[in-house]
Amino acid sequence: MPRNTALLSTEFLETAKKRVSAIPGRTESDLRRATSDLYYALFHRVCEALIEPIGVVFDSNPFKEMYRTLYRIPDHGFLEKRCKEVKGHSFSDAISAFANQIAVMKNKRELADYDPLATFVISGIENDVQVVTSVLENFNLADPIERVRFAYFVSLKGRKAE
Repeated sequence: MPRNTALLSTEFLETAKKRVSAIPGRTESDLRRATSDLYYALFHRVCEALIEPIGVVFDSNPFKEMYRTLYRIPDHGFLEKRCKEVKGHSFSDAISAFANQIAVMKNKRELADYDPLATFVISGIENDVQVVTSVLENFNLADPIERVRFAYFVSLKGRKAE
């Protein structure tokens, strides 16, 4: 049951790379799934950042429930909206680039998953793999406190004052 907190994001990235490098036999659906995998690598890295402060010691059912609850907080639409608002909130260049790439890849994922007329070319997907790899590496090198602050900024919906 215990998992490395960065494992799912890493696995999605590695799966995208495998889909892109599947020669011969690479299909349109491989390119579409690779695009989706790249978005989910970024999305799951946000989820992983949310749980960084609590660690991963699955010693009790209440801990597991808290872990799952925190991990599942992000909403795709709200996440994209907040990622577009990152500028002006004193995040580093690495975090800002990560946020920008989430918004870019979410739109590409929606095309890949829902638009049967969208076309995907290998060179574009290969470029996306390189960019996502780079922004993930830089995000992972960013200050841990800033990563967590960003994750909560893009995940938590504020309550309106009454």
